[in-house]
Amino acid sequence: MAWKIPRRFRPIVFAAVMSAFSVMLVSGTLTLRHVGWHAGFFNEWWHAFCTAWPVVFLAILLVAPLVGRLVECIVAPE
Repeated sequence: MAWKIPRRFRPIVFAAVMSAFSVMLVSGTLTLRHVGWHAGFFNEWWHAFCTAWPVVFLAILLVAPLVGRLVECIVAPE
C-alpha cells in the first residue's frame, strides 16, 4: 500500500470498517429474511445498507470508548 491514514484517525477508521462489515451482514440477513431472494435483492440490500450504515458508524464512534471502559471493568488484568 503506497499510503496510509495517520494513526490519529484510527478510531474513525475502526468505526467505519467495523460498522460497514456489521451493517453489511445484518442488513443482508434481514433483507433476505424479509423480501427473499429475487431479481431486485441487491438493490433492496443496498438501500438497507445505506440507511443503516451512518447510524451504526456514529453509534460505534460514540459508544466504543464506553464499551472499552466497561470491558476493562469486566476482564481481569494480566
